Amino acid sequence: MMIKTGMLINDRYQIIEKVGTGGMSEVYKAKCTKLQRFVAIKILREEYCLDEAFVKRFKAEAQSAASLSHSNIVNIYDVGNENKVHFIVMEFLEGKTLKEHIKEKGNLDDVETMKLSACIASALEHAHANHIIHRDIKPQNIIITNDGKVKVADFGIARIATESTIIVNDVTTGSVHYIAPEQARGGFCDEKSDIYSLGITMYEMATGEMPYVADSPVSVALKHIHDRLPQPREKNPNISKALEQIIIKATQKKPEMRYPSAESLLEDLKKAQDFPSEEFVNINKFEDDSPTLEMSAADFEHIRKVSGKEELPKQEKMNKLVVFLGILSAMIVVGIIFFVSYNAWTKSHLKPSSKEIDIPVVVGLTIENAKAQLDEKGIEYNEETYEFSPDQPENYVFKQSKTGKVATEKGEKIILDLVVSKGQDAATVPDVTNLPFDEAEKILHDSGFQSRRQMENHDVVPLGEIIRQEPEALKLAELNSVVTIYISQGKEKVLVKMPDITLISEAKGLQILEEKGLVKGTITYVPNDVVKKGDIIATNVDVGKEIESGYVVNMVVSTGKSSVQKRITITDLLPADATSGLLEVYLIPGNGESNIVYSNTVVRDDFPIVVNVNGAGKATVEVYLDGVKEYTNTVNFDEVAN
Repeated sequence: MMIKTGMLINDRYQIIEKVGTGGMSEVYKAKCTKLQRFVAIKILREEYCLDEAFVKRFKAEAQSAASLSHSNIVNIYDVGNENKVHFIVMEFLEGKTLKEHIKEKGNLDDVETMKLSACIASALEHAHANHIIHRDIKPQNIIITNDGKVKVADFGIARIATESTIIVNDVTTGSVHYIAPEQARGGFCDEKSDIYSLGITMYEMATGEMPYVADSPVSVALKHIHDRLPQPREKNPNISKALEQIIIKATQKKPEMRYPSAESLLEDLKKAQDFPSEEFVNINKFEDDSPTLEMSAADFEHIRKVSGKEELPKQEKMNKLVVFLGILSAMIVVGIIFFVSYNAWTKSHLKPSSKEIDIPVVVGLTIENAKAQLDEKGIEYNEETYEFSPDQPENYVFKQSKTGKVATEKGEKIILDLVVSKGQDAATVPDVTNLPFDEAEKILHDSGFQSRRQMENHDVVPLGEIIRQEPEALKLAELNSVVTIYISQGKEKVLVKMPDITLISEAKGLQILEEKGLVKGTITYVPNDVVKKGDIIATNVDVGKEIESGYVVNMVVSTGKSSVQKRITITDLLPADATSGLLEVYLIPGNGESNIVYSNTVVRDDFPIVVNVNGAGKATVEVYLDGVKEYTNTVNFDEVAN
């Protein structure tokens, strides 16, 4: 099925554009039409859809990653298939890969290296606690978002930790520049394999280089198995001693010599930030554009067989002595490997104290029946925990930590963790962050939840926008329970004293208010016989009173002195031979604007004519007859009438 822009998948996800290509899949940016948010959709390539093994592996990615909830792991929202299109929906991240970041900067300083490493280690700690191994930790799978968050992506080859192989369809998967020696040999992988890959990633962050580079994947894998790690401080003398020791310990050839857990690695990283020069660590794209390098099982078989012999030289003409020494060295190495392998085989096959326990699947049973089955097989279990289940009724087991056959040594106990359903009266809490409150409230109500608004100050999130929600998005919560939406009310309010802005100009007063963090309110203009025009008479807040930053201040501004009425008497102006004429009277106040206050055709009997004029201060009166100025007079409105 051809994926096209604008296509709607599962009646919900509208394709916008392709943003990446992986070993088995293609990644698209899409928009969820129900929650109105951008998502990333990973779609299995068409050529793999008919291969049941690949489909199973693709689904395993979703199942393993979806069970993880951590701030440093890419969130999985949905998984499904439509018309033989298999897809995974995950959060859409704007940013760049750690690989791109290293290429831009050359190498990272100690502080940034340890900060990023701690985020990755924290993600691995969470995954390992849930019995999930990533198996493909590398800078290309680490996303740094535009707001500085660090996310581990692509659990595409992750498996449940109890599985013991990484061979799939005759292809061994792993990025060869970061692959652990045991992975390169095609052997058993566990949490320490991830720690090794993180150590190599840390090396590249700190030095700007990958430690092992060669002409072919097989040669690189052989270097991981045999070559000494180039000392980080030889590549970058500015690396602290503590960070160098952490990298060296994480990248030990033997798994048992590495950090026993991501948690212990995290502890040393935190200590190194405080004591970079101390020696406290106990030590007993070359850019790869393809997201995951695939090496054939034959390549790894070659590595296991020669294990220490470099690839045959390309030149046909070689010094015979070099050839002889190479063959002799290979024979010695093969002999050593045979001895070690035989010794390991005898220990694993002939050791009488080891046994294999088959752990039954108790998911779907009542807790009582599950315990009875486990007791019968002699399998111990911790005190069960209770959570809401989307599909199991109350008192039924819906999660268990281990299943299948597990090899144990004599005296070793198998202890199982069981999660029991509190009932199905629960649902997944929708993600309502970055939505208006009214829309968020509707989505929550439609999903069967109540909502509660909680306002709080925030220095970054703008006023009125949602900061977070509790419970978090995609968590199971009891239906009809309350989801609290925290809404920003902006930065925390600061108290300021009201400044005295009276008897100064309106413009200056507004400037002072703005500097104090106060807000302009309504301005009322009134006449005043004392305060000059344009100056502030009063405000609605007393001078010196403490008010919150952002308070609205109203003010009263003077328009000048109040208006006074005067009477002007005009005597007969008509010429002796005229019987009528157009009489006009103009009042010109101090601002020079001429205003007509009287205009009428008059006869001789109308005189004397009285005209009332209003004003303040001094003004000029001009009298016109038939358009000709007859005389000019001055009126002083400040004079008290007799």
